[in-house]
Amino acid sequence: MTGVGSCSESICETGRGLAELAHSLRIPFEFHPVDERLENLKPYMLNRRVSEAFPFTSANRLHRVPTICLGSLLTMIQEQAPLITTLVEQEASHNGTYFFSRLLEALHYYPAVFDSLDGTFPQNSMQRTKVEQYIFGPEIKNIVACEGPERHERVDKWRKLMEGRGFRGVRLGDNAMAMSEMLLKSFPNGGYRLIQDNGCLLLAWQDRRSSQLLHGSAKASWTSREIAR
Repeated sequence: MTGVGSCSESICETGRGLAELAHSLRIPFEFHPVDERLENLKPYMLNRRVSEAFPFTSANRLHRVPTICLGSLLTMIQEQAPLITTLVEQEASHNGTYFFSRLLEALHYYPAVFDSLDGTFPQNSMQRTKVEQYIFGPEIKNIVACEGPERHERVDKWRKLMEGRGFRGVRLGDNAMAMSEMLLKSFPNGGYRLIQDNGCLLLAWQDRRSSQLLHGSAKASWTSREIAR
């Protein structure tokens, strides 16, 4: 496995955790950290072996890639002919041109997020404090008080972007749904639910698709089209 990120300490820590899990399951495992921003990723950094299957997964990272670089990155990934590409992102339209539309979207989205936190963590939870301080706080500031990048898009926009770069949607298998349902049952509160949307799996709270929480929100899988050889 190759992990890419601009924080080498975080990437290496992820690798150590995965190595420990693989060891406990007696699965051979190698991890290659790449200390680089995702938009600067090059094919040679992937450490691929001849005839090796190549899946690509991005969890809450593609929305951080500058728009001017995103198309080129997706094209590069598609040219590597991955067997499967999995995208995990938050299901929200926070990248509108007008402040008022972004504010209304945030007012609809984040109450569901904080309601779900109420149902998951106790009020004095240190873990909850860190999630609010380091994840949701900066996100809200960026949406309503700044003109910065790193904002979220809805799944329809991601689908259109991926298909425009040569990917096509594939149906999630029954195993994936069963495992997702099993994971959902591990949370003490029953307010979470799963929604299938044209090949995508969305995590919702009650009747709202506010979905980053712990594991991400909109999860869409694509495979690249056949590449002529």
